[in-house]
Amino acid sequence: MSVNAAQPGNPPITMDDWYKCPLDRKTLKEVTRRNDHVALAYFGGLMALVIATGALAWCALGTLWIVPALLLYGTIYAFAEAMEHELRHRTPFRSEWLNASVHWVICFMTWREQIYSRWSHAQHHTYTHLTATVPADAELAVKRPPNYFKLATDFLRVSHGIHHLGNIVLHSFGIISMGTKAVVPPVEYRAMCRNSRVILALYLGVGAWAIAAQSWLPVVFLLLPRSYGAWLHELLAITQHTGLRENELDHRFSTRTLYLNPVLQFLYWNMNYHVEHHMFPNVPFHALPKLRRAIEQDLPPAYEGLFAAWGEIVQVFRMQRSDPDYMITPAVPGKTAGDARVVSSAGEDAALSVAESR
Repeated sequence: MSVNAAQPGNPPITMDDWYKCPLDRKTLKEVTRRNDHVALAYFGGLMALVIATGALAWCALGTLWIVPALLLYGTIYAFAEAMEHELRHRTPFRSEWLNASVHWVICFMTWREQIYSRWSHAQHHTYTHLTATVPADAELAVKRPPNYFKLATDFLRVSHGIHHLGNIVLHSFGIISMGTKAVVPPVEYRAMCRNSRVILALYLGVGAWAIAAQSWLPVVFLLLPRSYGAWLHELLAITQHTGLRENELDHRFSTRTLYLNPVLQFLYWNMNYHVEHHMFPNVPFHALPKLRRAIEQDLPPAYEGLFAAWGEIVQVFRMQRSDPDYMITPAVPGKTAGDARVVSSAGEDAALSVAESR
């Protein structure tokens, strides 16, 4: 099958164009089943940790322990981003009202508005690590060659904040940016702007509280943890695709799965099973380990922890200093890079080619 993704009138890329590992219908039905109880346990556990570490930081005010206490609090708080990611898919809870209600809380914590976040992420799943198509992946974390200044500031969520908070402000005034128009359908604009006004009002309310109390503490505890605590979640998030092959319609070449200890896996909402998540995005977070076991024979080996993944990423960065096109090719069973690929040549539009080898 061959598709020219850059020319008008040609079929766009869809999720059906991507390779999927064989999975029997019974297992697929089991792993796509949502569970309110499991999702509530994860959400409740995360919020309990946020409250407990926040109380610890509060008790440390006025002492030298405030710095490590706030760092611990912020680190836990920032993992709300992992839950927000799952909520974009509307898969944590079986009850839609729970998905919607919890998403409000988590969006406040993560500087996001629900509708823009959901549609931007849909583009990421449709064009994962594709750079030679129009449109391209809207959520590429690290481009080639890497911009080390941006990479460093990402650990404080600087560009994330400028992008998402900037959109919240613009959308609150009914101004739809070109970037937003590229991913959000017009029918969603009104609800997106309404949501943005609510979230902006909440943030301004925290600022007013700080002014009235003549204290920075409301801002430090409610608005800034996503920045000063971002480091560990960012270390995990960057492993998802960085350094792997671009322009392949096979998530096994462009996405990493890594094994983590139970604490990190809990905080990260099982998103370390990232190949599986991209291949079957309707599978809830809690079923991803079971999905892994079901299709493992058709997947590359998982990385043994965060250090193993980052060891490879650092090597990629080193190689890209002299060769910006350098990428890692995972060991995919029975496949070689290029079996599913996007190719482009000088003076020609990007062309999408998928081998009939499924």
